[in-house]
Amino acid sequence: MSEKPKITVKLVDGEFQPCSAFDAEQLALAKNGAEFDLVLRSKRSEPHHKLYWSILGRACKATGKWPNSDKLHRELKMACGYFQTVVSEFGGIYYFPDTIAMNKMNQQEFNEFFEAAMAKLSEAIGVDPMELLK
Repeated sequence: MSEKPKITVKLVDGEFQPCSAFDAEQLALAKNGAEFDLVLRSKRSEPHHKLYWSILGRACKATGKWPNSDKLHRELKMACGYFQTVVSEFGGIYYFPDTIAMNKMNQQEFNEFFEAAMAKLSEAIGVDPMELLK
């Protein structure tokens, strides 16, 4: 037996409105005073994601400090605290960078990561990374 889809609403001018006919029908069936749990969904900005990678590529070319943008990306995640620490039963400690994948990090989280990464990159190269885009 399949689970019924969740009701989806969007905020328009301060009021929640159903996103589809199904959502409207389900809301109409709810009793007055019914409470709902809402989870904010924000889509990741593809242009913002591309901007990040463009800056990294230009930083690598301009400075020669990193062999490629993937290496710089990994280093930025670690420097900004986006990693997991694993303690091995054999005594070793390992650090694994987190992911910034579009389906794993929402836009607000990416905004925070982006700002932290740009600050760390600025410290490392001595200029505002946005200047590399000019």
